[in-house]
Amino acid sequence: MSFKTTTSAFGAEAAGAAAAADKIIPDDAHNLVGSVVTSSSRQNVYSSGEWTSSGPWTTYYNTWQDETSRKQGWNMFMGDGYPDGSTSYKFSNDSASNEHRIIEWGQEKRMGFMYRDRFEYDNSTGEYSGCTWRCMPVRNTTSSSITRDIGTSRTGSGGSYGGHSTLMYTPASGKYSTVKDGNWSIVDNQSYTGESNYNQTFNVTIPANTTVLLMNTSGWWYHTTYRFKDSNAFYNLHDFFKEDKSLVCDLRMLDTLATIRITGEAYNNSSPWKVYPQCALKHGDR
Repeated sequence: MSFKTTTSAFGAEAAGAAAAADKIIPDDAHNLVGSVVTSSSRQNVYSSGEWTSSGPWTTYYNTWQDETSRKQGWNMFMGDGYPDGSTSYKFSNDSASNEHRIIEWGQEKRMGFMYRDRFEYDNSTGEYSGCTWRCMPVRNTTSSSITRDIGTSRTGSGGSYGGHSTLMYTPASGKYSTVKDGNWSIVDNQSYTGESNYNQTFNVTIPANTTVLLMNTSGWWYHTTYRFKDSNAFYNLHDFFKEDKSLVCDLRMLDTLATIRITGEAYNNSSPWKVYPQCALKHGDR
């Protein structure tokens, strides 16, 4: 009898600990900065599975980032690209060296990689090189909008389908649970034939009490036979995320971007706003 009582007490204690663990909320008051990264080899996949200039359902322009490209880019970043397709490829994570919604952490002033070596056997040298998408959730913790400079490094392959860009997604409402829409804005997009790497500092405005999604896209630059270079990074983090914590990396959203499963998307559409109410369910609303 005493053994059963002890077991019961232990079970209750374990259940309580599990319940407490479920309520652990990432604390972005700590000086942590991370981003979620996905990549695709595009044409550089041996034999079948290549997507060349066409994305999941139409031509994908990494430089233009028009409405169509943004929809496809978001779906590819999330790991699918053609959500309701019956025989379609995922269009990301299509090579052993590709990232698939992994979290990379910042160190001091920088976060990401410079001239990462990519080995791809098919060796496409032109505008059909690989792509990388990096998303950093940024939260304004104050009651006023904040405008600050942020730096990016991006490689861009030549041609219309290469290039590189930085975009920002702003939700229509500041509170996670009530978000039902949002808008992309192009912070910068470039197409430089023959340019290997592009560094730029520009300003972005984060609305009050809101989490935005900053996305950095890069096209892989042909370096030599079978090898490409890929730069995709944010820098000047020390000036962007100041000690007063008025702007922080939203760790709740960071985890949500890396783990959540979004449903109900059509093959020719995407809804980034759906990660917000999911973030509220997983980590609490604000």
